Amino acid sequence: MRRDSKISVLKFVVFGLALAAWVGAYHALPRLSPYEGPYDAEPFGFDSEGLPFMSKAELKVFGIPLFILESRENQGAAPGTVFVLRNRDGSIRWTRLGAPELGLIRLEEGSARWFLPGGWVVRMKPEYVGHGELYVSPLGNFRFFFHRW
Repeated sequence: MRRDSKISVLKFVVFGLALAAWVGAYHALPRLSPYEGPYDAEPFGFDSEGLPFMSKAELKVFGIPLFILESRENQGAAPGTVFVLRNRDGSIRWTRLGAPELGLIRLEEGSARWFLPGGWVVRMKPEYVGHGELYVSPLGNFRFFFHRW
């Protein structure tokens, strides 16, 4: 085997290991939190436009907002918080019903930050427990959230 082909195989292996480490960190790091959780949120299949607004956080990359995450109060049969993620044009990407045992959940204004393995972390203030964090993927998918007692 020539020296050039050994170097290209080595580059391929190093790139593959770096990519595998990044994917592993993306999935493992948030779940290794010493706090309670993670909680998943149920899809919310009803119209969220009429729900009372509580708080919002802009999810930015290089200062440009890509998404807007809102928390709204669900006053229906399952009271709690409905999370709404909007695209830049204001269209709704998804809605999720938060864990009812946490009560109403407010998002801390300006707390959204890029999470190194990928996506955003937004600090939140649940009604019944201590502060926590909500994770959104780089493509705008809901991941999960933690809270602290």
